Amino acid sequence: MARFVPPSKWRKLAKNAWKTDLGIGLLEIVIVEMSNEEYEKFRSSTRAAKKYINDHKFLKKPTRGVVFTKGAPSPTRGGEMGWIAVLAHTVDSMVYTIASRK
Repeated sequence: MARFVPPSKWRKLAKNAWKTDLGIGLLEIVIVEMSNEEYEKFRSSTRAAKKYINDHKFLKKPTRGVVFTKGAPSPTRGGEMGWIAVLAHTVDSMVYTIASRK
């Protein structure tokens, strides 16, 4: 069995976003930094998250749905540190998200 080695090519999409594409039939992965306010709006509903992702055109094709996973554990920090969100876009155009405070 051949060993899968993911590509290490990350493209900067915006000041706060980076993307890699694992290849045909595999995931697209986007990492996005968000302010607390931006993340609260993003996380408020699957409709809001889908709109945010599609409006920013991070992915090759529009997402048809979003699934929120439990956020990564992180220590509570004061101030406006913001969030880092990882968006995994599947071949069936679903996005699974995980986020952690910066």
